[in-house]
Amino acid sequence: MKKIILVALMVIPIITFAQKIKVKKGIVTFDGKEVAKVDTELRDNYLFSTLSGDKAFDVVFKGMSASNTEGFQWLELTSVSGKKTEIPYEVLMTSFSPTKLIIKLLSAKYGLITSDGIDMDEVDAFFAVEREILSDKYAKTVIAAKSDQAERDAKIGRYNPFVKDDGTILFGGSTGTKIVGRVTYGNNAYSVIDLDGITVGTATGCSTCTTVKAKTYTDEDFEFDHGSRTMMTGRFSRSFAQIFVEELLGRDYKLGREAKAYKARLHKEKVKVAKENSINLYGVPGYVIDEDGKKYTGTIYAIFEELQLDPAQQESEFSDMNSIDKFGKFVSVKYKNDKGRMRTKRFSAKNNITFSATDNNETLVFYGMKTKGNALKKLSNASNFGFDNSYFYKIEYTKGDHKVLSKPGEPNTFVLKFADNKTGFMIDDRKNEKVSNALAKFIKTCKPLSEDIKNQEFDLSNFENLKTIINEYSDCN
Repeated sequence: MKKIILVALMVIPIITFAQKIKVKKGIVTFDGKEVAKVDTELRDNYLFSTLSGDKAFDVVFKGMSASNTEGFQWLELTSVSGKKTEIPYEVLMTSFSPTKLIIKLLSAKYGLITSDGIDMDEVDAFFAVEREILSDKYAKTVIAAKSDQAERDAKIGRYNPFVKDDGTILFGGSTGTKIVGRVTYGNNAYSVIDLDGITVGTATGCSTCTTVKAKTYTDEDFEFDHGSRTMMTGRFSRSFAQIFVEELLGRDYKLGREAKAYKARLHKEKVKVAKENSINLYGVPGYVIDEDGKKYTGTIYAIFEELQLDPAQQESEFSDMNSIDKFGKFVSVKYKNDKGRMRTKRFSAKNNITFSATDNNETLVFYGMKTKGNALKKLSNASNFGFDNSYFYKIEYTKGDHKVLSKPGEPNTFVLKFADNKTGFMIDDRKNEKVSNALAKFIKTCKPLSEDIKNQEFDLSNFENLKTIINEYSDCN
């Protein structure tokens, strides 16, 4: 028990106090004043009674270990009537005497022992409180930990790893021939490296501590402690390397070439999620109508924003669409020609192309065109080698051949497309006055509407107002 308490002293902050506790020949004194009696003849048992000899309560110190790095300590108290309750064991003073530590806890935190003696009213109130059964709680944790450890030991046994003096890791024991990696050491850190040169795990510690911190390529953090065997010595230790390899294997790291395969699977999953969350269209059903009105039905590919993909994960016909100067400017369709053969054809937004795509059970229609309205965006396109300023926009509303469209990926950017003008007019985050003046000139052929827009009778950031403009323009012409 003393060993356990000494460990507690190392990790729990010291609390200073004025009251001096002494225990001599079974008599407890506070600052020289006798306050209670305690019988400690039976190991880990503390039987408290009043100065007159009346039994007050019994205390039993209990503890159990889940692993080398995790343990639990608590006190079980029994009243005169036999009622039991449990409280966490806490160290509230500096002392090598377990009896004094327990007395301090019962006095300072629970008020059972005072300078006037054992307070039986407080004792009765203490036992009247329903508390968590710590022994059950800790036992479940320990059982689970032991079960986990048994499972880990079984995993390690299946591989029977052995680390040679030069750090080579073998499966099959010291006479095994299957090399799965190596262990290196430097700057108080051990690294386990697999056959692909990937660092599977790194362990760091020191020469004055036994607890080692480890981190793996999956970003898992864990600790382990095997006493003096896990203290760093300033040179490579085959014994430590063996422990670290076993810790990794027990946590399902299989070494060999597993890390590379894991990273490939992880990247593939990340790409899948990125695709699902992007506005891009990757191989969805739909059709394209070209400038001559010919319809191509098949599988649609349209890239509106950057998405990092490995070359092996891209379809070669569309890989060049994943570049900044082509975002939203092209659509490709895989279709069968009149002879039933699969073909791929690409169309440019500048040719006033319409295409439809069904994504997540939603049918979307896009129209390609050049736009007017924002010189800064044109300059941005030019700097990215996109001089034509054409783009595919999603159709949000139609009135005859007039349309309100939105720009994919920019929810506050709209385009007004009037049937008598091949170019669309962009509505974005510029000041309403500036956009209104430009739009008024753009539709000057419809004078009443143009005047109203010039007078800022429309808040152009409001989608319903854009629909109204399209409707009134349709009536005007």
